[in-house]
Amino acid sequence: MTCPCGAPVKDAPICSGCHHKLQIALGDISSYWVDLDTVKARQTRYSTAQGGRGGEKPLPVDARFLDWDGDGSRIQELTRNTIGTWGRTVIDDRPTITGPTHDACLHLSCNQTRRSRPPRDDVPSVCRYLLGHADWIRTQHWAPDILDELTDLAEQLRRMIDRPQDRECIGPCDSCPEMLYRRPGALTAKCRHCEAEYDDAAQRRAGLMTSMQDRCLTAAEIEVAFTDIGHTPLTAARVRKWAQRDRIAAVGSTMVRGRWMPTYRVSDVTDLLTQESRPKAG
Repeated sequence: MTCPCGAPVKDAPICSGCHHKLQIALGDISSYWVDLDTVKARQTRYSTAQGGRGGEKPLPVDARFLDWDGDGSRIQELTRNTIGTWGRTVIDDRPTITGPTHDACLHLSCNQTRRSRPPRDDVPSVCRYLLGHADWIRTQHWAPDILDELTDLAEQLRRMIDRPQDRECIGPCDSCPEMLYRRPGALTAKCRHCEAEYDDAAQRRAGLMTSMQDRCLTAAEIEVAFTDIGHTPLTAARVRKWAQRDRIAAVGSTMVRGRWMPTYRVSDVTDLLTQESRPKAG
């Protein structure tokens, strides 16, 4: 009998090394889940060696979320569903031990009682519950399945919250659903999935603003989008002033640092800028 990694096993479907990987994945998912809300709200600020705008403002349309319908909600739904499904699987098979426990003690009986209690309905709590039953999970016939799913999920979450690489998104690949990236200023790009090569990276980057026209962003996000991507100086204060004067209408809202902020359609802002750039008659 062998583990999916190829190591020989005797008493369980996965080896001790993969058992350790499962424990690490559960801890990572719990930690990444907390960080994901910060990144999803686009409030994470990354410093750069040169300083400047990169360390001052987050990118409004984070390239990490372009693969997830623009807002990161799909990765959150995937995480909740995956962790919730495995949590219910273990809860249904493991008994709940009742009885009093001592706070912060090392009694084996108290520890077993605490670990057996069903978790709260949130990702970190279910991860801790699964981690407390990791030794039992290792002995189950579906242990390779949970190992495969949770290590893959942890890797997807890690990619979402890690510091973005110094690359620019230039839009979707023509041959597959993957997004294309280039080094700043590069004329060519290569798809990291299908390895298709493109020599029109500059044109695709220039067309990125066009692909954003149907998106709805906050005033602060619009400022960075037009200034950094569209190379059109525009301040958030100007967008808000337009809204106050009913020249632009909010089409929704999003939570930013615990507050609901109005969002505006990028195409509406583009139309206003075009109108104001026209020479006035007489």
